[in-house]
Amino acid sequence: MEGDEALRNEMRREFRAQDDVLNGKIDEISQKLDATHVTVTTMQDQMTDVQRSLADLRLAVENLTAQQQQEDDDDPELQDDAHNARDAPRGNRPRGWVPLGRNGRGQDEEDGLGKPKFSIPKFEGGADVEEYLTWELKIEKLWSLHPHYTEDRKIKLASSEFDGYALRWWDAFVRNREEDREQPIRTWRAMKEAMTSRFVPTNYLRNIYDKLTLLRQGVKTVDEYYMEMEMLMQRGRVRESLEMTMQRFLNGLNKDQRSSYRSWAFHTPRGPIYGAGAFDALRLLYSA
Repeated sequence: MEGDEALRNEMRREFRAQDDVLNGKIDEISQKLDATHVTVTTMQDQMTDVQRSLADLRLAVENLTAQQQQEDDDDPELQDDAHNARDAPRGNRPRGWVPLGRNGRGQDEEDGLGKPKFSIPKFEGGADVEEYLTWELKIEKLWSLHPHYTEDRKIKLASSEFDGYALRWWDAFVRNREEDREQPIRTWRAMKEAMTSRFVPTNYLRNIYDKLTLLRQGVKTVDEYYMEMEMLMQRGRVRESLEMTMQRFLNGLNKDQRSSYRSWAFHTPRGPIYGAGAFDALRLLYSA
């Protein structure tokens, strides 16, 4: 009996020793996991800081570039040097000379007061989304015709014809950014994004798709119906095959005209119409 008791005591001591070793290893692993978690969290925070710093650096470089372009554009000596160098013989031009506006048209497109000879479209900022989108499209076409304009000049020219609500909104928008110590709007792209956010609702495209889906000819002529469908597809940036667009067009036609088209297409000696001329043929048929 005493021998059995001694054996049990020895086994208990061995189990306790092994248990202590296991607990020690578990504690060690737990500490390592905690340390790893801290390291991962620190690395994530550092990555976030790096990404934020890169974004700030990108914005700073963009603003600095726009500012430098504006300073060069406003410096009369640089303008005179560039103008004189453009008129000088090629062999007498200074080293590193770059023609003003690339194509040398800067002086010809402005009057003596530095104002453009073309008119900037006016924008009043009404509730009609199409008013803003049409204005933006006109401005984009102007900038494509005058690629030498600096970003700062584009912003000033575009905002110079604001009126009504648009004028008050833009003034408050710029002032609030200054008071909040945010980076000023220095590029036309940033200005366009801010204006789109204000004047184009987030559900605009969805509404366009709904209108296109529900579009029917009704009392409209075929030309009017087709033009409205085409306009909605352009606004919604819809891209689909010609066959799908033809089917959309036919489904929206009044029943009597849709039936007559299918009968006409079936019985004509030329057979059904396919290809890019299908819409023109349809419109000529119903407009006759």
